[in-house]
Amino acid sequence: MSIEDNGGLRVLAINILGRFLSNRDNNIRYVGLNMLMKAIMVDAKAVQRHRATILECVKDSDASIQKRALELVYLLVNESNVKPLTKELIEYLEVSNQEFKGDITAKICSLVEKFSPAKIWYIDQMLKVLSEAGNFVKDEVWHALIIVISNASDLHGYTVRALYRVFQASTEQESLVRVAVWCVGEYGDMLVNNVGMLDIEEPI
Repeated sequence: MSIEDNGGLRVLAINILGRFLSNRDNNIRYVGLNMLMKAIMVDAKAVQRHRATILECVKDSDASIQKRALELVYLLVNESNVKPLTKELIEYLEVSNQEFKGDITAKICSLVEKFSPAKIWYIDQMLKVLSEAGNFVKDEVWHALIIVISNASDLHGYTVRALYRVFQASTEQESLVRVAVWCVGEYGDMLVNNVGMLDIEEPI
């Protein structure tokens, strides 16, 4: 890893570290993740090839491996892979244990805010997070969502209908309830009259 002028050796080393992640021994997996976090600063492209294995480590039963892998996934995200990685993390959020939900929720919210390619995608992902783990979403995150919604005038109708649907299925998530109540209060007429329908919507 320290031989600067030989990229081939570095890629070879990163591939060996990637194989460490499939080892049954927790210590070896942890060492692999730690080294890959250092390697990503040197050759992010080579580490990207092991994305699927790193994502599997996020689902590990060992809490220290979960956290390390999540930090590494966070570093791997960029504009070109934010959609598939966010999808994977949200799917895992649905089945993750309570102790880990806070960490994973914070990371997802941060990634969605940082790399969102479009307002509608940002709103959709945030609604998924709110419906699944709204009680773990920090105040500043749902405040920011409300600001994005209020500034996206072409999506007001779509958003109030999407929130209405999500809210009906998930009333125990406090942050979701707050955003939904605010949105219905602001754009309730668009909900009732199906104003501003997008092609992807079913009328309520």
